[in-house]
Amino acid sequence: MKSERILTGIIALCGLGLVIYASNFDAPISYDSVGPRAFPILIMGLITASAAYLTVRPSIMFEPVELGWSKHLVFKIALCALALTLYAALFELLGFIIATTLLTIALGKLFKGKTLPTIITACVLGITTYYLFDRVLDVPLPMGLLG
Repeated sequence: MKSERILTGIIALCGLGLVIYASNFDAPISYDSVGPRAFPILIMGLITASAAYLTVRPSIMFEPVELGWSKHLVFKIALCALALTLYAALFELLGFIIATTLLTIALGKLFKGKTLPTIITACVLGITTYYLFDRVLDVPLPMGLLG
């Protein structure tokens, strides 16, 4: 229970910082009258409020869950954080499809997925989400090495 409150407290503080950061955002071109800062402020405000509530809620309202922290679990969490950091760092260089495919394979293997289904799923996910963002939602994504 204590680790849950610590984590939600950290999320609330990070969310508050992102709300402040988003409130200072000013784009040179605005597509709507509200401007580009409304969506991030709304989402981060909801995340911050939810995390703050989870941090201070009375302990009688939930049943405590013990995570059983072990070296193996912490190692997996660190590997997951490393994979996400590499994804963010290599996103533009490799492009969306390759970076997403590699991240999906890494996370699939981290969670003990079978190799062939993990690779197939990663390729399908990378290609279909690129198509969805690029063609359907009209959100340009970097092609990287494929461009």
